[in-house]
Amino acid sequence: MYLSPRAAFVRNLLDPYQGCLHEGSERHAALASDLIEEFRAPLIDSLVLYLVNNGTLKTDLHFQFHDGGCFLNESGRRCFLQAFVQRMEEEITVDNQLHPRWHLLLRQVKCYKRFVYAPSKGYEPYRIR
Repeated sequence: MYLSPRAAFVRNLLDPYQGCLHEGSERHAALASDLIEEFRAPLIDSLVLYLVNNGTLKTDLHFQFHDGGCFLNESGRRCFLQAFVQRMEEEITVDNQLHPRWHLLLRQVKCYKRFVYAPSKGYEPYRIR
């Protein structure tokens, strides 16, 4: 999820390392992380809950526990990424037209760019409904 917005910012001539909510570094594209925040609940969290609740991700096969945390192992990351790409390729209605969910990310990058160059017009975040 992180790489796609970063590339979209670069294609739109915005520096993905200069964020508003996150601090950037040469290894962290903060602006991409900022954009992901809008989509965390509707795309990422909902997908994780779906995969866990329907048994696609299994505790013994896909997770490792250490340092007080629960992390996806390599098999779990593959499983999640496959489901994530599938979900992002599903078409939904955006602006009265069918588009894959990837389109939402690109749309928000363009909204952010408009805001940067014309702040008085404001920024409209993605809303679930």
